[in-house]
Amino acid sequence: MKSMTGFGRAVAEDEKIRITVEIKSVNGKNLRVRFNIPRLFNPLINQINSEVEKVLKRGDVDLNVSYRFSPGFQVPIEINYAEAIKIIEVARRLSALSNSKVSVNLKDVLSFPEVLIKDELNPEPFKETLFKALREALEELDRARRSEGEKLKVYFEERLKNIEETLSQIERELPQIKEKLFKKLKENLKKLLEGEELSQDFTKRVELEVAFLAERQDVSEEVSRLKAHIKRFRELLKVEDEPVGKTLDFLCQEMHREINTLGNKVKEIDVTEPVIKIKSEIAKIKEQVQNVE
Repeated sequence: MKSMTGFGRAVAEDEKIRITVEIKSVNGKNLRVRFNIPRLFNPLINQINSEVEKVLKRGDVDLNVSYRFSPGFQVPIEINYAEAIKIIEVARRLSALSNSKVSVNLKDVLSFPEVLIKDELNPEPFKETLFKALREALEELDRARRSEGEKLKVYFEERLKNIEETLSQIERELPQIKEKLFKKLKENLKKLLEGEELSQDFTKRVELEVAFLAERQDVSEEVSRLKAHIKRFRELLKVEDEPVGKTLDFLCQEMHREINTLGNKVKEIDVTEPVIKIKSEIAKIKEQVQNVE
């Protein structure tokens, strides 16, 4: 199991170029990658994205690439002499018009973007170095996400144990809960029919109905389903290379639904404290599940 939070950075270089790749990820519903890469590598963006998708399945990701050429590498440059002559000529005419000397040196002329023409570079010669840095950054990010995932496992296990302990308490009290529910129903019915003259057969029939209603309020099934959800949750925590976050989130919803039903069934008697405790633990789990890939 992996977290969606992490950071990876790597540098790769050869005789031509030095490339730095930084990748940061946080939780997100699906995989969304924001690229901040130099124009030089724009033709490779689909290949870069494919490489990212091999490692990451979910999360909001920021991928930054920067580079600098090695001192010995010469970027192909041409000089637009026609533009350079125009600039010098404009300076000469301004000098004549203003009756003062307007000097233009070589540095001034070369600072005009129209004068220096840099050829569009082909990214292919730098592709191997770029992807070396990219894969190493992804590996570091993946290690960070796995490490965070291990911490989340410990956290989830603590919460699950707390839920199990509270469920065990409820299970031990199930016979008393059934009895209390039965008594509570009888008391309510007695109050409702107080002052009415009832036959013995009708009274027996009422008692049977009360027993039936008490049985319908039995919470054994909810307890069993909660235990099954906890078992499945633990199984998913052991999954290594597949995204499980959405399934864990669904299980949290199911656990909350079961404890809600259980709480509604026993709200007439004093079992609110363990129910509230379990709800609190499920809420804590659900909050952190949002960080699981």
